[in-house]
Amino acid sequence: MKLLYSKDAQLSKNAAGNGISPRLPVLSQIRTTVLVLFSLCAASSTVGEQIPSFAKLKSNYPGYAHFGGAFNNHDLISAIGCNTSMLLHDTSALRLSVTLNKIGGVHSLGKELIRLSKYGRDSVTGLDGLQYIYHPIAYGPYLADKYGYPNVSKLHDLDPVDTKKNFWGKQGLLRVITYTKKKNMPRGHVALWDCNHFHQARDWIAGHSLITAEFWQSSDSDCSHIPDTQNPPTSPDVNELLAKLRPDARPIKLRHRHWEKHFIEKYYQLHKSTFKR
Repeated sequence: MKLLYSKDAQLSKNAAGNGISPRLPVLSQIRTTVLVLFSLCAASSTVGEQIPSFAKLKSNYPGYAHFGGAFNNHDLISAIGCNTSMLLHDTSALRLSVTLNKIGGVHSLGKELIRLSKYGRDSVTGLDGLQYIYHPIAYGPYLADKYGYPNVSKLHDLDPVDTKKNFWGKQGLLRVITYTKKKNMPRGHVALWDCNHFHQARDWIAGHSLITAEFWQSSDSDCSHIPDTQNPPTSPDVNELLAKLRPDARPIKLRHRHWEKHFIEKYYQLHKSTFKR
């Protein structure tokens, strides 16, 4: 910057001798200030708390009763003791809120109402006075603001299997946005990703043809104990599946390739013994 400023000063001196207003040093200072501010902003955007260790996330997560956990929706809401009139049928956000509040410290959601989405308010107050985010959509900006940008961000992927490849063999927090056929409205889900599956939760990615995923990896991520994580899943081609059908099988030509593939896969599972090898 010293050489740059000296050059600007010389140009300013020459300009002043020619009756021109000496603006270059001022421009140089402005440019320097902008660069410094930009550097500070860039640094501050990447600095933040690390997400909790996966061991802590896993041990404090109130899993779904139907997927190996101990809490159904009613049990979860009763344990929190919050107002049920505002809650959604999807409790994935509440479950992560319970996890973070139980870990506590800098990871607690605190006692101030959380407002991040278009809905006006995104959290409810529990019996302990802490906030519990119940809108999964709000967890995207919340996690990004607290822990920085996600390690993996996959936007509008059309292949569920291809989406999983991006965080296969890793552990951390995963936020998924899927798009429903009705009015093409987005639905959010947030959960723990454990190497090759959702921990004590349903597979929020499978069965959807348009997915956005954001993944925050834990610092202690370790999947070496699961051999399957060394080989990411592959998506079989429809023609490959068709070749395995019985000669007399005639699957219905469905409107979307995704549902055609789903039909064939289900057919294959039901008639494995009669298929050509």
